[in-house]
Amino acid sequence: MRFDSVVIGAGLSGLAVARVLLARGESVALLEARDRAGGRILSRPVSAAGPRYDLGPAWIWPHNTRMLTLVSELGLPLMRQHSAGNLVFQDQNGAIRRDLDFATMGEALRVEGGLARVTDSLARALPEGVLRLGHAVKEVEASDTGVRLTGVRREGPFTVEADRVILALPPRLAASTLGFLPALPEAQVQSMTSVPTWMAGHAKLVAVFERAFWREAGLSGDAISHIGPLFEIHDASPDPDASGGAALFGFVAPDRAGRDCDEARLVEDATRQLSALFGPILGAPTQVLLENWAKDPFTATKLDRPDLSGHPRYRRLSFAEAPWSGRVLFAGTETAPENGGFLEGALEAAGSI
Repeated sequence: MRFDSVVIGAGLSGLAVARVLLARGESVALLEARDRAGGRILSRPVSAAGPRYDLGPAWIWPHNTRMLTLVSELGLPLMRQHSAGNLVFQDQNGAIRRDLDFATMGEALRVEGGLARVTDSLARALPEGVLRLGHAVKEVEASDTGVRLTGVRREGPFTVEADRVILALPPRLAASTLGFLPALPEAQVQSMTSVPTWMAGHAKLVAVFERAFWREAGLSGDAISHIGPLFEIHDASPDPDASGGAALFGFVAPDRAGRDCDEARLVEDATRQLSALFGPILGAPTQVLLENWAKDPFTATKLDRPDLSGHPRYRRLSFAEAPWSGRVLFAGTETAPENGGFLEGALEAAGSI
């Protein structure tokens, strides 16, 4: 089977690329190794009929014009990140303050019901047969007329041919999971593996409670801790008044995430920490969700184990040498020079195709 373009990776950037190419009248196959679309966007429920909580990115900012336009086109409701109330601060000695009138994420916006409503909507809008889940590409081969991709799916091996292939996944992941024939020049491999994958060393925990006790106590849900295991915490309730399932989420300290993480111990320690920060009135959470991205083989590689000390400065990447020039393109958020690593960067990179 042959297409004008094959897109590898059905995260936000891959879905957006497929949307752009289809609007141009191209034939497109969108291949995703996972059994779901969305990539690092993941909104998970605690029960089949319950609300979904964001375990990947969640925030859209007022200057994210591409994201705001897309959400508006999809007809999805936005809500402001809850920020009313005091911030909780824990210093390196464990001392806790709850009297800081300071909002860390006051301008942030979220999609009611979870950010995955965006990627779900994009996936549903694709024509039948474009999105192919559970298709893990293993090899990209230059042919006389374009590229040939081979890989595995549940039913067995598959082969797809196209004029070009678009890598809508982190360059480091592409370099470590895809074989290229002929082999890429060493300089090309180094340029790809040197690009840090955003979120690849992170883990995110969501604790669900019967009520938003912190709001009742005059607290916003924001907390900063120098003790951990959660170093930054925010309100994660899926609707504005927290009536649909009150929750807090926290980013796990880098030394507690990773491939060797004891997740059961992490959940226990994080639960105790939340009680210490916000008060024992919280009680025990009814549910705890944890997503350790550092253990996800479709996100992180061995090169991602060291935690990032700051936000990387991303840039465009390209294949400059034959036979790959013009046949393989990058379109993931890590290749967006202005908004790299962010949701906005995924759309920026997709729009450059």
